[in-house]
Amino acid sequence: MKIELTREQYWDLMRATYMADWMANAICEADMEMDEGIKAVRNHIFSFAKEAGFEKFVGYDERIGYHATYDMDDEPTTRALIERYDDHTMWEELGEVLAERDFERMTTPALRAVMSHEERVERVWELEAKWSEEFEEYGVERLEVKADNEHPHI
Repeated sequence: MKIELTREQYWDLMRATYMADWMANAICEADMEMDEGIKAVRNHIFSFAKEAGFEKFVGYDERIGYHATYDMDDEPTTRALIERYDDHTMWEELGEVLAERDFERMTTPALRAVMSHEERVERVWELEAKWSEEFEEYGVERLEVKADNEHPHI
């Protein structure tokens, strides 16, 4: 297969590849496996960077292959997209976790056992909506960790 791209399209493909690799592999620690398919695509796409005039955004290491440089990490348009995604998902995920927690606290195992899946989902969504309103109006201003006897330093 052969795909022809303009320089601008290649730049956007590099950025998209960087973001996909970042999402899939940047969090990998020693006990986590990288997504080898995305890593292979990154290596292939980034191998054309010099030819396209984007060599400052890509480095090469024998151990890991092609990788993004700090210039790519700090590139304003790409960084803005990552931050927009992080900001949106952070609030959404936090609301989901807190809604699930609240649902568990507000119901008993016996009640949850007789609820339909739809009832559970609807109730959790209601709680998520409340958290969403809270975050929209106050951010984290009203969130606190309660001190307890086991953790008096908190």
